[in-house]
Amino acid sequence: MWLKSRSRGASNLSLMVLIALRCGCEMAASSPAPSVDKDLEAALEGLQKKYSRVRDLKMEFIQSYNSPRRAAKTETGTLVLKRPGMMRWEYKTPIEKLFVSNGKTVFFYLPQEKQVQKTKVKESRDQRIPFLFLLGKGNLKRDFSKVEWASDEKPFFQGNRVIVAYPKKGIDEFARILMEFSPQTFQLQRVKVYDVDGTTSEFVFTNIQQDLGTAGAIFDFKAPPGTEVIESHEAQ
Repeated sequence: MWLKSRSRGASNLSLMVLIALRCGCEMAASSPAPSVDKDLEAALEGLQKKYSRVRDLKMEFIQSYNSPRRAAKTETGTLVLKRPGMMRWEYKTPIEKLFVSNGKTVFFYLPQEKQVQKTKVKESRDQRIPFLFLLGKGNLKRDFSKVEWASDEKPFFQGNRVIVAYPKKGIDEFARILMEFSPQTFQLQRVKVYDVDGTTSEFVFTNIQQDLGTAGAIFDFKAPPGTEVIESHEAQ
């Protein structure tokens, strides 16, 4: 009797499992697919398409830097970008300095200190590196785990849209990146980089010019005589 009862109980349990599995499959099959934000998808496609075609860019910038450990500061200057992966940040105020990359190496030059730091791009955690996206070096869908509308963030320029992108796991340089763009032209006009330690760097761009035929020579840095060259694993 005990064997029969146990056998009957096992059969009933198996039947219950089969019913549960069947119900689960039917529920999964009948559950609606996750809704797709077509407006967001169109925005990402527009941004990707625009910057995959850009040959070079020139613009003026205002950079606002905030850190839990240091005093806030604001700097201004001119940014020039050129394919493939070249950039030149000329800071004019409050002091002159130069951040330039030929796509392989980053040079951070401080004229007043007669010093330049030299770092490989792949080893740099500098907050200016994400701007390589503007030259088609990145992919919003491939390089980030999630991109969404920044619903609680007001645009700096009236009428613009704002998105926020989160890096994939294993990328510890940045917590998230905010991007503000024109919905008509898909021109990025503001970028805010949130570091994992609470530091933020916000860049606002104006007087943006595209495809000027910029010469590649301006991205080759040669240290002036008497300049100390420091090999670094991380740009400051």
